[in-house]
Amino acid sequence: MRERFYKIGEVSEMLDIEQYTLRYLENSLKLKIKRDERGDRQYSESDLDTLKLIMELREKGLNTTAIKMALENVEQVEETRVAPVNDNLLTTNIPELLALAQQIVVQNEEMLDNNKLLTERINRLEEKVEKRNMERERKIDEFLTLWKNEQEGKNKSWLSKLVGK
Repeated sequence: MRERFYKIGEVSEMLDIEQYTLRYLENSLKLKIKRDERGDRQYSESDLDTLKLIMELREKGLNTTAIKMALENVEQVEETRVAPVNDNLLTTNIPELLALAQQIVVQNEEMLDNNKLLTERINRLEEKVEKRNMERERKIDEFLTLWKNEQEGKNKSWLSKLVGK
């Protein structure tokens, strides 16, 4: 079965967009549209699907740069889908992957233990700081009380006695 190609005028009618818009999209998005011996564009079904996707993205408000990035992501996904899987490579790597996973589990457990120890140490230090703060506040209160008592017991000056203060 031979693949069907469409000329720019046909695609323009099918997608209801101007020919200059198609040329703009090809240039700005770096689309690889096949050309015949005369240089006329020949759009494949795949090209039509791509253009439909572009039009949908434009309708959703995406600019040319965002559409270009989206198309690159689609191409990367398709490339990874097409990549063949080598079963031998997978089976030889499984023991290595299991060993690596085991190492990660052990390291994770060590980190959790260290985290627990650090949390306990932080709690002890916070308690010490709280005790010191309480002791400091108690001493300040005691000093203020002594100072007030001392101020009350002092003899008043003759002027303050005269004024009555």
